[in-house]
Amino acid sequence: MAAPPASLKAIKPYLDRGSEIKARDPIVAYHCRLYALQEAMRLRSTVPKEDMVYVLGLMDDLEKEKAGLGDLDDAAAVVENFGQELFLKADDADRAGKSDMRTGKAFLAACHVLEACKQFGELPLDLEEKIKYAKVRFVKIAKATKEGRPVTPPPGTEPPVAADASSDPVGDPDPPPPDYPPPPPPGDAPPSYLSLPEAPPSGRGSYDALPPPPPVPNLPETPSARGSSALPGTPGSSVPPVPPYNFAAPPPLQSGFKPTASQTREAIGLCQSAISALQFRDHETAVSTLSAAIGLLCSGAPPPA
Repeated sequence: MAAPPASLKAIKPYLDRGSEIKARDPIVAYHCRLYALQEAMRLRSTVPKEDMVYVLGLMDDLEKEKAGLGDLDDAAAVVENFGQELFLKADDADRAGKSDMRTGKAFLAACHVLEACKQFGELPLDLEEKIKYAKVRFVKIAKATKEGRPVTPPPGTEPPVAADASSDPVGDPDPPPPDYPPPPPPGDAPPSYLSLPEAPPSGRGSYDALPPPPPVPNLPETPSARGSSALPGTPGSSVPPVPPYNFAAPPPLQSGFKPTASQTREAIGLCQSAISALQFRDHETAVSTLSAAIGLLCSGAPPPA
């Protein structure tokens, strides 16, 4: 399909991603283009009447495309997983000190795919943050590449010895990324960012890594400690002790182990399930689910029940 008119340039990135991804994953490509259509309809009050012909043509193309895709019940998960995996590959390469424009394009493409998830409902906070982060990293990588200097490492990453820490500090605000992506490669060749390999463990952390909480000291139990939850001025009020939970401890972290993208996504889902359980005060399920998530991140397998 031809490029959109100037009045619809805002939807071009999503159309381009759809064209680039179609050979790899037709369902993700379709939903990138569908999101472009939805954005065009949202902007229709500002689009000249003659340019709406392009929107109607896009609508017809998507109807034909949808007919050949079959079951789309799991489309939301398919699109999000594709964007998450693309983001993780870009982040791995970035933190391993292997950033180049292919890495930057992967960040930008991940941003557009994750933005396309808005068609399924409001995005969770973690996806919103990844979209913002991906835009920032794309700008920094593109700027460094254009200036012919090393890319400033992302937050939480030790900079290379030869890097000038005073240039392009990570904390400085950046302008938004350009509203047009780099042009796709000629012919039917897939864009290089889709073949971005997973970087080996670098030991320098990752975007999703959080420092472990400090150990809690084993304090002796005192009579006053049991009633410490009572509100001031309420006689004799106390909280009954919480029964102990019998759950298997997560396995120790295996040396050099790094969870795969799918294991990371599964751990994220388990953590979200634990949050839901806590909202219903189901502490036992929350503890068990979190233990399973920790097991996946430590050794790739949840602890035995």
